[in-house]
Amino acid sequence: MSRIEHIWYKGAGVILSLSLLACSGGHHGHAGKESADQSTVRTTLRVGLGENIPTIDPALISDTTSGRVAYDLFEGLMAEDQNNNPVPGVAKSWDISSNGLVYTFHLRDDARWSNGEPVTAGDFVFALRRAVTPRSTAVMGVYLNAIKNASAILAGEKTPDTLGVKAIDEKTLKIVLAHPQPYFLSVLTNSIAYPVYPPVVKKYGKSWVMPKHIVSNGAYKLKSWVINSHMTVVRNPYYWDAKHVKIATVQFLPITSPADAYSQYRSGRMDMTYTLPQNASSSYYAKKYGKQFVHVTMLGTYYYWMNVKKPGLDKLAVRKALTMTVDRKAITTHILKMGQTPLYGVVPDGIQDSIYAGLYKKLPDYNWVSWPMNKRVAAARALLTKAGYSRGHPLAVTISYNTDPTHLLIAQAVSQMWNRAFHGTVKVKLLNEEWKVYLQTINKGEFYLAREGWIADYNTASDFLNMYVCGSSSNRGFFCNKKLDHYYNIGMSASRMKVYNANMEKAMAVAMNNYYTLPICNYVYFRLVKPYVGGYRYSGNHMDHVYSKWLYFKK
Repeated sequence: MSRIEHIWYKGAGVILSLSLLACSGGHHGHAGKESADQSTVRTTLRVGLGENIPTIDPALISDTTSGRVAYDLFEGLMAEDQNNNPVPGVAKSWDISSNGLVYTFHLRDDARWSNGEPVTAGDFVFALRRAVTPRSTAVMGVYLNAIKNASAILAGEKTPDTLGVKAIDEKTLKIVLAHPQPYFLSVLTNSIAYPVYPPVVKKYGKSWVMPKHIVSNGAYKLKSWVINSHMTVVRNPYYWDAKHVKIATVQFLPITSPADAYSQYRSGRMDMTYTLPQNASSSYYAKKYGKQFVHVTMLGTYYYWMNVKKPGLDKLAVRKALTMTVDRKAITTHILKMGQTPLYGVVPDGIQDSIYAGLYKKLPDYNWVSWPMNKRVAAARALLTKAGYSRGHPLAVTISYNTDPTHLLIAQAVSQMWNRAFHGTVKVKLLNEEWKVYLQTINKGEFYLAREGWIADYNTASDFLNMYVCGSSSNRGFFCNKKLDHYYNIGMSASRMKVYNANMEKAMAVAMNNYYTLPICNYVYFRLVKPYVGGYRYSGNHMDHVYSKWLYFKK
């Protein structure tokens, strides 16, 4: 789901003062020996998650934690392979009209819900209409904008029944687009496009996702969900490809602390971690764990939203001054230490084979990237002075972040960088909140700067730029730039990728020149996986989408 990443890929460790950033971080081992897993017959895969799961309602999912579970419980028209390519899901085949506007999907005859009822085209019509209904609070509904009338429905200008979806018969679904979208099949791999079972949604409302009510159509079905403890899913016997689902049970363990998760892995109580503590480096883990250590570059960005509705941050000069005085290299080298790289743009450097990676070099307003820090600081001070700030009239800002040791370390480092650069002209407070509360905070705009991570759902620039569009439910900066929208919309309507790419680059330039976000770094993801877990081919999986049905236990 191009979604918010709730915990940094990720860390633990001691608090570093900015003065320590000039020193290389040491490698820290662990005391004691690893406990051996004595089990000879394994039936349950134990997977670490970084937080409690906010929701498993496909229309409401906007975070990676919920997404990991949704991949097991539901299946859309399209699924993914381990290289993030779209492959047949509930749809066994499809036809695309010559003008690229009409998609006709042919559903599998043996696609069934977990109660044995057939999955029908009407179920998809119900789910897609629900996903673009404004009152459904579907944060990711904007992803369906290419479907005819979706934008107007989301804006409250048309009713959901006008959406360009139609059940031709029980096993044939037609989707009409407002404009061609070359990667539309990839969009359909996202949870926002998953089907839901209409009878239970209508009968139970918000509680339809509880274990005693839920009906799903994925490789697994929900058995139990205990907040702060675990979620257990078991193999769905009615899944169309059930005979190839090897692992009978998957238990998801929400563990906020990477150090605690690491301890559970070492003791044999966890088979796959969500991430790892970052008080050691990637080279340390690789040397210690060999093939158990997973380390992959990721199509994801770590950044801060700047809320342009807040005093001070409504001024472009202020946003630029804050951005140019953050030493990204110090953060990636001395705090993160896992191969992350500095980021200056609004999309990951690796997106679309890195065609936008050097965009900042083309923008005159980003000459500061190549300057030494003392020159950056001098220019930034001048910008703040011009904006009316001084020691006598300081700029007061708060950095908000959700609970995680590395989020704290980064926020502290940024705060100290600004303290050193501005000598009292900028007053910084830090505010930490638990994940569910934090989501509510940023959704309501009750922040100055808020950390966020955005992970690609498909390998295109618009997967990130949709956040910058006027009125987007993912636009946490609460700005509206018609020029940016103009380029974005031309790109989204393009039938050729060359036109798409050119206009997305123009939209990026507008976003970057206005400093709506403060980019920090490009993501990598890393975890440990027990050697007896087979089937995990992660080297080409740059979006970290994992389906348990791919995996098996080695004998």
